[in-house]
Amino acid sequence: MTPEGRAELQAEASRLVSQRDALARGEEPARSARRGELDRKLALVEAALTAATVLGPDSAPEGVAGFGCWVTVEDAGGARTTWRLVGPDEVDVSRKHVSVESPLGAALLGHAPGDSVEVERPAGMVEFTVIAVRREPP
Repeated sequence: MTPEGRAELQAEASRLVSQRDALARGEEPARSARRGELDRKLALVEAALTAATVLGPDSAPEGVAGFGCWVTVEDAGGARTTWRLVGPDEVDVSRKHVSVESPLGAALLGHAPGDSVEVERPAGMVEFTVIAVRREPP
């Protein structure tokens, strides 16, 4: 997971603890059930934090697509897109975060600007050219 992903999970854990503590002031059945739900969610978040290996973009050589890096690619039609390579728990297509375990993410790992990569998609094979690899957001 990226350092930002860890920070988001830590913030989620803090939020859940605050909610749980607020509910602890009264123990009627509805609050008790909600508190149990919060405890279960908190346990999952804490387990994810404990099991996570945190890697940032500096874990890859400069200019090479690696975990946490932002990679700009160009398709055959000239359309450019920038993706951030993240762990499966951090995927967010709206933020252009793609898992390193996805076909696209796996294809990009280890490549540098000028390299071509092929990605198997449901509609068939697509070729991209790596345009840029950055450690910081573009």
